[in-house]
Amino acid sequence: MTDAADNQQIRIDTEAAEWVIRQGGDKFTSQDQQSFKAWMAASPLHQQAFQRASALWSGFDAGGRKKQVKARRVAGYVATTGLAGLGIFALSFHLGWFEPSSWLADYTTGSGQIRTIHLTDGSIAELDSRAALNIRYTDGERRVVLVKGEAYFTVAPVAGEERRPFIVEAASGTSTALGTQFMVARDGDDVDTTVTEHKVRVTVNKQSGLTQSLIVAEGQGVHYGPGGLTDTYNAELSKLTAWRHGQVVFDNEPLVNVINRLNHYSHGRIMVFKPGVMQRRVSGVFACADVDNALITISQELHLKVVSVGRLVTLLY
Repeated sequence: MTDAADNQQIRIDTEAAEWVIRQGGDKFTSQDQQSFKAWMAASPLHQQAFQRASALWSGFDAGGRKKQVKARRVAGYVATTGLAGLGIFALSFHLGWFEPSSWLADYTTGSGQIRTIHLTDGSIAELDSRAALNIRYTDGERRVVLVKGEAYFTVAPVAGEERRPFIVEAASGTSTALGTQFMVARDGDDVDTTVTEHKVRVTVNKQSGLTQSLIVAEGQGVHYGPGGLTDTYNAELSKLTAWRHGQVVFDNEPLVNVINRLNHYSHGRIMVFKPGVMQRRVSGVFACADVDNALITISQELHLKVVSVGRLVTLLY
């Protein structure tokens, strides 16, 4: 699922959780009821989310809705967070947290895990958090398939008895090494190839049936998807590859991008439940293995509060 689709699902589930809690309160007015009906009628996704939220709340709220609602503010946010956290598991397949294609991959990484793989030809693949990789070496080529996530490749060169090209397949395209080091990042059908040493040939099969190909030089990146290749761009190499050193770097980026990236390393789901803050800007260097500390720093900088329910979900509000 793309970041945009993921954000939409998070927003809908959060709204559904809020409606369930509000309906259990003492101050649910006739105007609120009309607003709720309008929200439900706006999309089948709203109806599905509300049904899930209602079922989950029944199990979560052993003490009754009114008791939670009357606690107000923090207690209300905790209840909402708990509901959303439980909802993560119901939505896990939809959100792509647990994917059968990843279960069957040759190499995978879990949340917050970074892994180095030494391949049989001497090449090295480094996997970022929540990545999955298959190895498909044959007599004619050294092909690896990036199922999801990000991977950094240090390629054993074509020399001596090794004459096979090194190819990374991801979604509708391939990246063929013409040098030694590059990174490929896949999010569904969207793929970015970034070159850190020498060059890479990127080839894409478009939905129209046409094939595009170009050479990406050192220090450049390129994006492709079902619609084909974009032009190359100058890549921020130190920022994009910081995860290899256990860091995530933000330079005046909107909070929505920051949360998406931190969710990449978090064991639970991070959600923002305050209107108007998603475009606030954030800068900083944080440890991939310490998302909690990153959230504390960010919340202090943006004057937000943080509440967590175990390792399920963390809410900024």
